[in-house]
Amino acid sequence: MPSDKKIEGILMPMPVAFKADGSIDHDATDAIIDFYLDAGVHGFFPLGTHGQGMVMEIDERKKVAEQIVNRVRGRVPVVMHIGTANTLSSIELAKHAAGLGVDAVGVVPPYYYPHDDYEVYAHYKAIARSVPGVPMFIYDNTETTHVEITPPKANKIIEAIAPNPLAGIKVSFIAYDKLLGYVYQLPKSVGVFPGGIFSLYTGYSVGVRGAIHPPSTPFPETCVKMYEALKAGNLQAAQKEHDLLTRLMQVVGRFLRTHGRGVFCELMKMRGLPVERFPRWETAPFTEKDRAGLKEGIAKSGFAL
Repeated sequence: MPSDKKIEGILMPMPVAFKADGSIDHDATDAIIDFYLDAGVHGFFPLGTHGQGMVMEIDERKKVAEQIVNRVRGRVPVVMHIGTANTLSSIELAKHAAGLGVDAVGVVPPYYYPHDDYEVYAHYKAIARSVPGVPMFIYDNTETTHVEITPPKANKIIEAIAPNPLAGIKVSFIAYDKLLGYVYQLPKSVGVFPGGIFSLYTGYSVGVRGAIHPPSTPFPETCVKMYEALKAGNLQAAQKEHDLLTRLMQVVGRFLRTHGRGVFCELMKMRGLPVERFPRWETAPFTEKDRAGLKEGIAKSGFAL
């Protein structure tokens, strides 16, 4: 059964490591998990977009889910993303995750085909019925699913999945003023986690519970320090980490435009992680000049690699 640990803070949308041939590198993935645990992250949100769940086979996702749960060993909450474009495979993954004892299952709306509200609610309801009592976590990612889970729709999902509780919602690619709609219109028991780390800094005092932010995954300790400072009411310390993150994200964004998600592979290597390939697909290669420019940009941001 899921634990009663409170889900809050920095939930890491951890990348999964791949070998040069695209197969999953389980040893390097263990190193990534340890890296985040050592950094003091408050939980994990694996196998979503950044976690490459959508480009893995069902059996691969099960193996990585088992690996993560076994490696974390209950030290922090795990919200295992089990969403697929197909309700039946989502149910299969949800049952598997529930059997592992995860703290909640994350569910993206059904994607690729257009879906009306009825179909979206039915998707969540069917998954909830398959794992009685397991807390759920909505993953709203309108940019990729073309389904927007607005606050009123989220409340409809709460009704659809009852008696399973809704533990939280990750809201990606959203302006701050729209984010506040979730904070004020959803029950207080539902944690609101923006996909942007900067909305956590701005919104913590009004009820934003944490963040699930892929671009800052190479710098977990900075995110953790910002959250802990916010929680302690030390706004000066929080601002210091916030401002460092803004500089770092400028550098990451620059290389995202030229090298796609391959920039995260280079950054993980710079952090000492034995990652051969990330993401799973081929990306524009880094030249030595590119690597030097990335390393220089990170140094100029004020972060010591």
